[in-house]
Order: sequence, then C-alpha cells, then structure tokens
Amino acid sequence: MANEKSKAEQYRDERKARIAKSAKKNAHSMEKRNTVKKITGKVISIVLCAVIVLGIVGFSLNYYGALQRVIRIGGVGSEQPVTIAEYEYYYMRAYNQVKYQAQYYEYYYQTSMGYDTSLAPDEQTQTTKDKDGNEITWAEKLHNDTIELVQLHKAYYNEALKKGLELDEADKAYIDQQIEGLREEAEGAGSDADSETKVKYSLNAYLRKVYGGSINERFLRKQLKIQLLAQKYLTERTSEIADGYEQADIDAAYKKDTAKYDFVTFRAYTFNTTKLTAEENETDDQLKARQEKADAEVKKNANDFFKAVKNEATFIAKAKEFNKDTENYDVDKDTLYSMLKDSVSQNFSEDAAKWLFESSTKVGTTKLFSDDENGKYIVVLALKAPHQEQTVTARHILFSTQDQNTGSDLSDEEIAEKKNQAEEVLKQFNEGSKTEESFAALAVKYTEDSGSTSTGGLYENIYPGQMVAEFNDWCFDAKRQPGDVEIVKTDYGYHIIYFIAKDGTDYYDSAIRSSKADEDIETETKELQDGDTYKVGFGPRRTEYAENRAVKKIKYLVELEKANSSASYK
Repeated sequence: MANEKSKAEQYRDERKARIAKSAKKNAHSMEKRNTVKKITGKVISIVLCAVIVLGIVGFSLNYYGALQRVIRIGGVGSEQPVTIAEYEYYYMRAYNQVKYQAQYYEYYYQTSMGYDTSLAPDEQTQTTKDKDGNEITWAEKLHNDTIELVQLHKAYYNEALKKGLELDEADKAYIDQQIEGLREEAEGAGSDADSETKVKYSLNAYLRKVYGGSINERFLRKQLKIQLLAQKYLTERTSEIADGYEQADIDAAYKKDTAKYDFVTFRAYTFNTTKLTAEENETDDQLKARQEKADAEVKKNANDFFKAVKNEATFIAKAKEFNKDTENYDVDKDTLYSMLKDSVSQNFSEDAAKWLFESSTKVGTTKLFSDDENGKYIVVLALKAPHQEQTVTARHILFSTQDQNTGSDLSDEEIAEKKNQAEEVLKQFNEGSKTEESFAALAVKYTEDSGSTSTGGLYENIYPGQMVAEFNDWCFDAKRQPGDVEIVKTDYGYHIIYFIAKDGTDYYDSAIRSSKADEDIETETKELQDGDTYKVGFGPRRTEYAENRAVKKIKYLVELEKANSSASYK
C-alpha cells in the first residue's frame, strides 16, 4: 500500500515515542534531582573533568572506528559474529559492484540499468527487482546483497577452517599487493578539488576517507584473509564435486550434444566493405556511385578468391597475394583457426558454423558466405572434421600495452618500458627457485590482468582458440613442456607465460564436469543459505545504524566525485 510505513519509518516513530516517554519521566523527577546541588564544587569539578575526558575518548573511538570494529550487529550461525564495521565493509563492496555494472552498461551499451551513479542508494528514483522478481528499491537491494555477501563469506570461511585450509605464499602476496596498492593510492590522493595543495594520507586515514571510519589496515587484512579462504574453499569444493562424477555419465552427456563440445579446424578469409565519406565538392549521387563501385570491387575480390581456392596450398597463396604489401603478414595467424561451434558463429557467421559442423561437409571443400546487406564476405576452407582437443593449464603475468581506461595503445616509449618490466620480472623468476609457486607469487605482485590476480595468474583447462592467437600458439606448441617459461607479445601486451601441463583430457570432459559442478555448487550454496547452520541473525537497530553510516559515506564520495569532475572541466 502507498500509505504503509516502511520498517525504517516505523522504527523512527517508535524511537521518538521512547524519547518522549523518557523526557516525561525526567520532568517528574526534576525536583528530586535538584538535591544534588548540595554536592561540593570540588566533586562537581572532578565529575566534569571525567565527563570531558570520556567525551574525548568516545569521540576518538568513534572517529577511528574502534567501537564499530568490536560492536556486533548479529551473526552468521553460532560461530561467526558480524560487527558494524564488517557490515559497512560488505555494503561498500555491494555498492561498488552495482556502481561498476551501471558504468559498464552506460559505457558499452549506452543505456541505463536503472541505477544513477550520481545519487546515493536512498536517493534513487527508479526501482529494481530481487531474485524472486519482486520490485524493491535500490537501497533494499544493496542491503540484501550485503547480507548475502556477509553470510556466504562467513560460511565458506568457517568451512575452510574446518577443512584445515591455509593461505599459501601467493595468497599472502595478494594481500600484500592489495594493501600496497591502496598505500600508493593514499600517497597520491589529493585534497578537495578546489585546493591547490596535495595532501598525503596515511593508509589508515585514506581508508577512513574512502571506505568509512571503521576500516583500517589490520581490519582490511583480516577481511582479505576471510575472502581468500572462502574462495579457496569454494574452489576446492567445486573441484571435489567435478572429480566425483562417473566417467560414464560425462560421456553420455557429451554424446547427447557433441556439436556443443567439438572443434573444427579451418581457414577463413574475410572481405569487408568500407563506408566512404564525401570528398571536396562531391555530390550525394557521386558519393553513392563511388560507394557502389567500391562495394562491387570487394564482392568481386571475394568471388575471385573463392574461385581460385582448390586446396589449402592455393588458399595460402591467394591470402599472401592479397597481402603482398602488408609488412610481416602471417597467413597462419590471420587465417588458420580451431574453434568450437559457438565461437565460429560469434567470430564469423551462423551459416559458416552450421556448414562446418554438417556431416555432409567434406574436408578440403570451400564455401563462400555472403552478407550483402552488411557488405561482408567470408571464404571458408574446411581442414578437419569435428573432433576433440585436449586442454592445457598455464599461469601468466601480463604487462599491458593498452590504456586501461580507453583501450588504446600506449606510446612507443611506454610500450618499451613494459617490455623492460617483463624482462626484469622474468630475470627475477629465473634467479629464484623457479617453481610454480614462486611464479604465482610474482603474478600476484606484478600482473595487470585483474581477472587472474588473486589466483596467481592461473588459467586451467585452456582450450584451443580460447586465448589470443600468440598466447594460444605458444601453449599448444607440440614441443611445449611443463616448466617452460617465456615472454610472449600479443595485442594486449607482454605476457610471461609459465606452462604447467598438458591436462591429458579432452575438452568435453573438463567442460561438462565444470558445468555440472557449477550447477551443483549453486544448489549446495542455496541449501547452505537456507539451512540452520549459517542462519543470519541481525539486530534491526544496529543494522540500521550501520547502513546509515555506509550510505552517509557513499553520499560523501558521490559529492566528492562531482566536485572533482567539475574541477576537471575548468
């Protein structure tokens, strides 16, 4: 109902009633309290001094978050208490995730997901939906997400302790790297946008400024440990489930849909038309005629290429002929592929994928796929019928040669520096123990691949075509041996790759096990959330207090971001 009060409003009304009742009681006892005037001035002086000191201590404890780090708002099960500070911490994590998603939608899709990043959670004008499809406010969603994050991390952390899991060197290096990264941010952080001077923050001061008054280095290290052990438990438990499936069941699942897990090997050459722009004094009709002529030329080249191809040798020769003026042209890199059906559809066309996987398509045959509407033509040569590929496992350390914000290439000088950095870290590895564990620790410290930082650069069950071409070719080189380490240059940057092993299993085996395990771990997680062992119990008053603190911090950060943004345009 529109007039129905929210829980927060009900609580505020109840609180006002309690205050009014207390005030009335105090008024009736005023006469009795006046008898304290007979107490000596000396005693009063001592009491006042004590009150002042206690006030200063109380303010200090509140400002530095000491109280919030010990006062509980509830717990997860009987063994995992939750403090105000922890609620705030996970609230900020939930908020940052929503903010990132909103920015991602705006940047990549030029659309809104419904959350306005210029407003705090309680100021949002749009609503969203919960897991059951019910309409809720963004403030309610963030609170729900916070509770879920707290519950899952606490539960999995406790399960990790039961299992005897501990942090390894790579985990410890990851925590140190996160802390040092924040310390660097603190040292480089400026003051308010309109200030000409820079302020160097200590790490704890910076954490209070950005994440809330309850967060300090010691607290953050503890939370990172909880997160890593929770993730370690989840990873190991998922692996246990995956390894527990009967091989016969995996094989049966594969036979039901072989096209989903099979690969095809082929060559492809793509012709694309280019949209022309008007030249000086050129009319629309002249531009149109010139565009039609250019489009016809592209289509003719595609047809000529297709007619010339009789086998793989003629395909390669024709591709080289079309690129005779292209410096360092690599015909295999640009025309040779081994892909899953879905990858063929995404990278080329659905028709090409369908044709390559048809039983009637013979090895050595060629077909031209035309998309006149979009001016795209693809000549495809089938080299190998649908088949299985084995996977490999490797670690890598990336030194990115692209701007992380724009995706554009760095300057030649910056790229040269990235190469030097890669060579220096490789030298550091070779001068050390040269183990996989030492490589993982270096990956945590140096890699610029955020997706694999916490795992020490680990990529398991890599299948052909999954990685960028140069990375892929290095990993799947027939001569590759466990322990091989080398710098490989790709469009993304310089990778130091450590080859762990050829897994010795077909792709379908790891893919089906992984898919089934993900489903089962999701079911197990739901049972964990709904069960009694890790039931969440939070006091509403302290929870509201913690939520208000977090929202207040977000409002401050939003206003700070607006001020900094305005200053940058002056």
